[in-house]
This record gives sequence, C-alpha cells and structure tokens, in this order.
Amino acid sequence: MKKTITIVLLILIPLITFSQKKMGVFIGLNNSSISEGVLDQVDITDKFGFHLGGFYEFDITEKIKFRPKIVYSQQGNRDGGSSSIEHIDYKSSYFNIPLNFKFFETTYILVGPQIGFLISEERYSPFIEGEAFDMGLNIGFGQKIKDLFLELNLYQGFTKAIDKPNYNGSLKKGTNTLIQFSIGYYIF
Repeated sequence: MKKTITIVLLILIPLITFSQKKMGVFIGLNNSSISEGVLDQVDITDKFGFHLGGFYEFDITEKIKFRPKIVYSQQGNRDGGSSSIEHIDYKSSYFNIPLNFKFFETTYILVGPQIGFLISEERYSPFIEGEAFDMGLNIGFGQKIKDLFLELNLYQGFTKAIDKPNYNGSLKKGTNTLIQFSIGYYIF
C-alpha cells in the first residue's frame, strides 16, 4: 500500500507544480451498496454513510482541469440490504484517491479512475471477507457557485470488494457501487 501511495505522489507532484492551482475541501453523503459486477443488483437504501476530503485542481487547458482528491468514505451495504441474493450486512471505510478530469467550469462534468484502500470493515457473517484494494471509475456532475460547489457522483468498482454469498451457497463477486452528494468550498 505504501508503494502505491508513493507512486501516485511521484506522478502527481510534477503535474501539480506547473499550472494554475486551486485547492478545496468537501463533505457529503454516500448511498452505497455491494453490487454483483458492474451496476448489477444495485440496492438503493435509506441508510447513508458520509465522506469528506480535499482536492487539488489545476488547468490542463482552458476547459479541462485535472482534479485529484483524497477522500475518507464509508461504504458497503450499510443496512444489510435486501436483494434477490443473500441478505448482507457489511460496512467498510475506505481511503480513496479519485483521479478526475473536470470538463468546463461553472456547470461541469467529472470523469476519472479511482483507487481505494480498505481502512476498516464490520462484517456480520463469517462467509464475507473484504479485499484491501479497490479500483473503479467515477462519473459526476457539478455546479460551481462562486467559491462553493455542489456535486453528484457515481462510482462503480471493477475489482472485487467482497465475495458475496449466493442463494445456492456459492459465492459471487461483489463490487462497490456508490452514489455521492457533496458540498464543497474552494479555499484558494
């Protein structure tokens, strides 16, 4: 894990030093679930987690910016979910690093890969075991209002987050799926 963080920092530091820069912070709500593959069997629940973090934004062109973030995020099936397969109660916390590209300025689109590292987990079944590394794709939309912004993001993991028990006793690949609503502020 330390090697991965070091590599990411070594890539980001040269990029950060050469252009117009902005920094900010954000906080928000997560609606998360463990899905069966890419957007399969997603459960939207009334149980929410939260996320908070910071970002660094700099210009690549006039309309395209690179916007890496560092985020603490509560994920997993926060209420145990109810789906056509086994009932799961799995709560996890991640340290995520989204590497987003921001297109446009006032009303904008965010797209980019994300890597995540499992910090903690609470599982209520001996058959569920979490994976330490997560990787996937972010897609989001935002609105900037002076130094404030509102964002709605969807994250879909591609790597296995857990082995999810199936109704017949077999295990299926469970991936992280996350809907995030954030409010943030540009510090400078």
